[in-house]
Amino acid sequence: MTNTAKLGAIAAFWVAVGLVQTFNWEGGVLKAIVLFALLLSVPFVMAAARRDIAPMSPAWQRGVTIAAIVWFVLDLIFLAIRIRNPHILDIGTTTLDAGNAVLSGGNPYTLPIDTGPQSVGFTGYKYLPLMFATYLPLGLWLDQRGLLLTNLVLLLGCVWFMRRLTKSDLAPLLLLMLPIVPEQIFAKGATDLVAVLPLLAGLFFFGRSAFLTGLCVGLSIAAKLLPGVMFLPCLLPSQDRAKYLAGVVVGLMPTVPFLIASPRAFLDNTVFFAMAKLPDTTAWLSSVPSMVADLAHLVLLGGFIWAAAHVWRRAPSLAARCGIGTMLVLGAILAGPGAHHNYQLWWMPFYAVILSLALTGDETCQRGAGRDTNPASIPFKS
Repeated sequence: MTNTAKLGAIAAFWVAVGLVQTFNWEGGVLKAIVLFALLLSVPFVMAAARRDIAPMSPAWQRGVTIAAIVWFVLDLIFLAIRIRNPHILDIGTTTLDAGNAVLSGGNPYTLPIDTGPQSVGFTGYKYLPLMFATYLPLGLWLDQRGLLLTNLVLLLGCVWFMRRLTKSDLAPLLLLMLPIVPEQIFAKGATDLVAVLPLLAGLFFFGRSAFLTGLCVGLSIAAKLLPGVMFLPCLLPSQDRAKYLAGVVVGLMPTVPFLIASPRAFLDNTVFFAMAKLPDTTAWLSSVPSMVADLAHLVLLGGFIWAAAHVWRRAPSLAARCGIGTMLVLGAILAGPGAHHNYQLWWMPFYAVILSLALTGDETCQRGAGRDTNPASIPFKS
């Protein structure tokens, strides 16, 4: 692949995400077209990652590293501007309120934490316990500023794992260069990276420890159902599956006290609320009959079952597992009642990882696909 082609692929990714960001309210159909195109592109990116291509030249590596540093500095400047007088959305404010409620001895799933117009009778906290627990340390001390600083720590964690997975600064660059990322985590106060970071950690531990991989997936779900549920079958190892499932169960433990204390309120606000929401204008489903939405849900369910069966029988490479998870997450957004900007954080880091592998050369991708108990055979760069 020539340098021009690599730059073209990077530019295409940047433009596609920019279009997703542009098509928002009243633009659900156009946004869905772009998201569907991105979904269809994933198998081609995965195939490119399996080819033998020349690795980046030293000059390219230096350029990528410099660009990643520059973009990270720009993101820090943006944070410095926003943190002076933060005005975060209800995603963040309800998370801070939930943490404060627990510290006061209350139950955020039975209290009127989220009473917005979209609550539809479900007024408790909408995310799972690990979400508000993550923001408690700095949030208790610095309130909204603490939430934004926590997001900075989460972003650094994501970048670190992306760098370790690909042994390249290109994957971090592909994420940091997207304007939607700082806008969501530093301006809007989106909390979704709490659920994304454990999945990147799970990819890192894959092949090293089945239990730790499962633990990371469980922790992701214990913060927010998506994207963790979509990666649940993708990271199932070919060996030590019992340890993986045990790790998932342990990771879900933060949900148990609240599930026991108020099972109906907990499930209503974290599961059934999402199922009861009507499609809004950020989703293409808002402009089609409900029968089409039901069909979209069946297609997503079929894709999930296929992914689980494929991983169980074929033990694909880790890069392929990452790609399958990315497609499932994009499919979940397309089949869901909304395609809000913060949802895009669910798939962009993983797409950046596989795109980085496709552009930098991944000499280990074609070996050790099923031997996932030996770190030396992990099909990301080593």
